[in-house]
Amino acid sequence: MQSIRPTSRNFHRRHGFILWERWVIANVIAEIFNFTLIAIVNKAVTIFEGINGNEILIVIGLIRGIILGITQYFVLRRYILNFFSWLIATTIGAFIGWIFMLVVSVITALEFALTTEVLPTSLLFVRLLWLGATMGTVMGLAQGLAIKKCLRLGIKEVVLLINSNAFAYAVSLFLGLKSIVKVSFFHLAIAGATMGVINGIITGLVLIHLVNIFLKRYNFYRNGW
Repeated sequence: MQSIRPTSRNFHRRHGFILWERWVIANVIAEIFNFTLIAIVNKAVTIFEGINGNEILIVIGLIRGIILGITQYFVLRRYILNFFSWLIATTIGAFIGWIFMLVVSVITALEFALTTEVLPTSLLFVRLLWLGATMGTVMGLAQGLAIKKCLRLGIKEVVLLINSNAFAYAVSLFLGLKSIVKVSFFHLAIAGATMGVINGIITGLVLIHLVNIFLKRYNFYRNGW
């Protein structure tokens, strides 16, 4: 009996949820790992003298990008032809965004220290959303360029990926940091899980859409998962 070759029409129904689910899990794992490292650094700085927490946080940004790139690659390995190009792009995007976040955090802390007036809460909220959007834009640009050739994406699709990352990071960073009641392993893990879930849900839906476009354009399908 001749088998029916799956097409892009039934991709979303049969495999889209699996791709989306694994993408969410990959993001959650990476962010929990990242925030757990932050908790460890915070604990070490309070216990041991002479430890430069800022330098370690910079290294954490690099590690975060590597972990995120590896976990996401295992979800997209059927579509990404070159593991190292994806890993490098994700690491660079995550690292630049992370450094940017640290710089803004230091500036905000200095504002608190040097002014006698209380900064408006609305200003802090807007700054947090803007910071997340900037981090997401950098990540979306890096990953969009890395995956563009693999999925034969056009400029519009890459822009869509960038915008989805910007929106996802803005919302996830805002809600994730708001969920931190105190600096502890548990609360930081919750913050990481929150960021991972939101990033995964939003960017995962866009990812499914881009894969569907790829299949429709080139009638390409790889059996297995």
